[in-house]
Amino acid sequence: MDFPVVEFPWLGNGTVIAIIAIIHVIISHGVAIGATTLMVSMEYTGIKNQNEGLISLARKFSKWVLIITTTVGAITGVGIWFSTTVIQPDSIGSLLRIFFWAWFAEWIVFITEVVLLLVYFYTWDKWTGAKRYIHNRIGWALVFFGWLTAAIITGVLAAKLTPGKWTETLSFWNAFFNPTYLPSLAFRTFIAIVLAIALVSVFIKFFVKDRDLQSDVFKLFGKINLVALPLLLLSGVWYLYKIPAEAYDLIVWSTGMSKKMFDWINIAGLLVFIIFGLWMILKSNKVPFILAIAVFFSSIGFIAEFEMVRESVRKPFIIYDYMYANGILEKDAELYNKEGYLTHSTFAKVKEVTDDNKYEAGEELYKGQCLACHTIDGWRDTRAFANRLDGWTEETIDMYIGQLNEARPFMPPFVGTEEERQALAHFLFKVTEEVNNDSNQAKGADE
Repeated sequence: MDFPVVEFPWLGNGTVIAIIAIIHVIISHGVAIGATTLMVSMEYTGIKNQNEGLISLARKFSKWVLIITTTVGAITGVGIWFSTTVIQPDSIGSLLRIFFWAWFAEWIVFITEVVLLLVYFYTWDKWTGAKRYIHNRIGWALVFFGWLTAAIITGVLAAKLTPGKWTETLSFWNAFFNPTYLPSLAFRTFIAIVLAIALVSVFIKFFVKDRDLQSDVFKLFGKINLVALPLLLLSGVWYLYKIPAEAYDLIVWSTGMSKKMFDWINIAGLLVFIIFGLWMILKSNKVPFILAIAVFFSSIGFIAEFEMVRESVRKPFIIYDYMYANGILEKDAELYNKEGYLTHSTFAKVKEVTDDNKYEAGEELYKGQCLACHTIDGWRDTRAFANRLDGWTEETIDMYIGQLNEARPFMPPFVGTEEERQALAHFLFKVTEEVNNDSNQAKGADE
């Protein structure tokens, strides 16, 4: 532990980051890129076909794009920075060292995006008639800079799973243009558009009362979806082809579903998208509200699943082949096994295991090597030790920790001396016993 530890005991540290990240991805992809593309496309089609209804709807759209991206989008973006910095400082610190100039460039691009959005929103009345195309070109510039923000961030995110030659060369360019950069960028581009269509369609059905205008909007969305959805599927296959085999094997496991359930849910969700896409093209004037609702929730489910899978399939690493999920560098494991983990842990209150401090030493080891993914008690039974280790003896826990990554290859190996391993087993046994005894007493009192 080179940094102070922050713990969210019941919810779990990973869950906190996941909640913020999922909301941010929905906004950054579905609104900042996808909905902006739809908005500018509506304006362009309206100008081209002299359809004032589409232009007016695009104008209303711009208000909500501005509000959502500069409030929820900005807050959750900062929220990701804050949460990852305090929860996974080793990881975010490494990424900052590798990608400092990329992140610096991304902030400049983001500021440009915000300026263009403000200009776009506040100049609807400036260019009228034949000059409307000037306003629309500003919109397309806005779309490009929104996409460029994602293009930069994708290089950082993709490198966590496939750093490629960076582990050998330590070159920024090897890290940024890593093996999954292009497929990941393509996938995120088309998922942003498909997601936006799914999210926006509900509001079109609910708030646009003019049936002819509804039909015009869905006809446009159908044409865009006809291109975006197949390319989304192709880029998704491309992405899966490029990830490590070990990561591919963890996809179903990372969702917490059985293989059968995983297949059925994803096939059903895909069918909903296909049916919706065809319906918009063939019957744009009669798109059912229930179908729009189904696509809306399916899209949110897909995004949540994608983010969960993307984060989980890297295990046992957080930066593949470089840093384990608990922040320990792979190259330091041998040294810590020889000299001790606590000795090299800056913020550990205990530096050496003795008979008198075995519990305290075990707690420090839990904070440094388990806390990133596990809780003592909490809502996720599969990651809460009070549930997982209930009924285990201290000796069984000790033995299991010793062969942890062999029994479960997706978990980082325990790093430390034999005495430290025994201390961790002692702490987990005692704290599990305490939590379950308290829980049983509470149940008895209720009965």
